[in-house]
This record gives sequence, structure tokens and C-alpha cells, in this order.
Amino acid sequence: MSVEVRNVSKRFGADVAALDNISLKIESGELVALLGPSGSGKTTLLRIIGGLEFPDNSDAQVLFYGNDVTGLPAHKRKAGFAFQHYALFRHLNVFENVAFGLRVLPFWKRPKQSDIRERVENLLKLVQLESLAKRFPSQLSGGQRQRVALARALAVEPKVLLLDEPFGALDAKVRKELRQWLRKLHEEIHLTTLFVTHDQEEALEVAGRVAILRGGKIEQIGTPREIYDHPATPFVYDFLGDVHSFKGHVRDGSMQIGQRKFTAPESFGEKESLATALVRSHDIRVSHEPDGPAAFAANVVRSQIVGPLARLELALESGEVFTAQLSKEQFHELGPKPGGRVYVELQNVKIFPEDYSI
Repeated sequence: MSVEVRNVSKRFGADVAALDNISLKIESGELVALLGPSGSGKTTLLRIIGGLEFPDNSDAQVLFYGNDVTGLPAHKRKAGFAFQHYALFRHLNVFENVAFGLRVLPFWKRPKQSDIRERVENLLKLVQLESLAKRFPSQLSGGQRQRVALARALAVEPKVLLLDEPFGALDAKVRKELRQWLRKLHEEIHLTTLFVTHDQEEALEVAGRVAILRGGKIEQIGTPREIYDHPATPFVYDFLGDVHSFKGHVRDGSMQIGQRKFTAPESFGEKESLATALVRSHDIRVSHEPDGPAAFAANVVRSQIVGPLARLELALESGEVFTAQLSKEQFHELGPKPGGRVYVELQNVKIFPEDYSI
């Protein structure tokens, strides 16, 4: 079941454009993440796809497998929903929560009792909760409740599964476990799935493709590797990692940072212009001695070890401060002291015109 939206716009009030002429296609069986900061429009887009909201413009379309469902309400689209807050029925046990959507179907659509039992039992096995069928939501962990919510969404055999921040209410360890579980589940059932998240690591780990939204528009869509290694805009580059910016000028096709010149894109032309160079913290190499002509000097401001990683705050002679990320082993080998001098080499630098905004 492929899903496509065409020219979708949505406003809330006179001043808030939640979506601005968005078009997006999700192929049958894909798992696509809608990633972006708060207010970027990702949840509004998901709700429009599911029929919980409707576009403002008359030329907008929502297509399920080529069929126009733009004007249909949610219950006629056969979309399964799971939200951040599980919305389980507290008075029903796990089995009955999963069975609920089947039991409330009109009698001519409702499966036989034996078929309902078989389907629910199979789903509980799929989400690894068959031993907890008689427990109530209050007797479950957060991760278990979310799996019940997903099983309930799957019980009605939806054509598409829509997940809105499904792991947002969980702690970091459980989130990580459920990310891996969701990816494995998708590989088993191959149901067309969209999930909303503001967690970059979550999107890159789980999704086959990621659509990055900003201000009601899609900045870039591609595989996790494509968008991380080849960001289309400064916003994408900055949003997907711990990034530092260096301000300067592009002259004669290059920009100088410290004592090194970096080649600027051809789009800058020959005219001198303001520019910003972006580099991720883990792409900054640090050593005691200059390792070739690409290295330049910096002074250590402070350092901090966080688990297996270390963050080293450095300053150029110009006063510009930036942060390098090292492994704990590299940090101990380097042994930096505040006020000491080190040499840095910037790798994978991206240079953008100054008139961008992040």
C-alpha cells in the first residue's frame, strides 16, 4: 500500500502555516520517518495522511495505493494509529485492549469470536507479550504498554501504520530497545509505516528513508546515509549532528580557517563573499604536533568526559571557540591541559553562503 500526498497546505489561524505545499510519496512496504524540530509540521502531516486533519487547499490530494482518500475520515482509510501516550483502556486487560478495535466493528464486518481470539493471540506473539495477556495496563512497563498499543493498531489489519512519537514518553534505554524491536517487526510484516520523531538517532537507526521537515516544508528526503553524508542544506547538516560553524570570507575560491584554506563550492563564483563553514565535532582531529600542512594551532579551554566520549573545548588565536569530540582512549593518550596548545585538522568541511539560517 503506497501513500502519496500532493500539494498539501495547512494553516492554524492567520499566522501559522503548519504545512506549505508539501508533496511526498511513500512506497508500499516502506518505513519512513518524519523528522524535524517542534513546529516543523511533521505531526500535522501525519494527521492529514490519517484523516484526523484535512488540507486547506482544494488542489491537495492524499492517495492510498493511487486512490484519492483526501475527503475520507479516518475510520474509512484503514490506517492504524499509535501515539506517544498509549491511550490504553485501564479497565481492560492486554488481550481485550488488543481485541477492542475488532469487537466494535459493525456486525457484518466483525470477525467470529474464534477468529478474534486467533488474531489477538498471533499479535501478542508478534509483539512478544503472549505471557502477559491477562495483565492490566497498570501492571505493565512503559515499553510493554507501547507494544500493546502497536498490537491494537495492527489488529484491524490497517493498510498503513502511523506512529506519532511512539517512544517519546519512555526513558532512553527502553527507547533504544524498542527502536530495534520496531525495525525487526517491520522486517517481518512489511507494512507501509510512517513515524514522527524529533530524535535524529531514532530516525537514522530505524527508518529506510527520512524526510526532514522545517517550517512546514521538506528540506530533504533520502536514506539515512544520504542525508547524513550529503546534507542538501545547512539546516540538515546542523540538525543531524553536533556541528560548529566558522565565519569568514570566500576569496579566490577558498575560505581560510586558522592557517588553512578550504576550497569553496563553485557556486560562490569569483566574487568575494561572506561564508560559514560547518564541521561536525567528531570530524575534528586533535594532536600534540602538526600532522601535515592541514593542521593548525588551537588552545585548550576545558575538557569533559561523558561515558565513552570526551569533549574538548578549543580556541583559535582569533578567539573563536569550538568543540572537538574524541574517544576516551584518544583523550587519555592526548592528555590535554587547560591553557595547553594542540593542533587540529578539520575534515569533511561544508561551506555555505552567509545568508542562510539554521
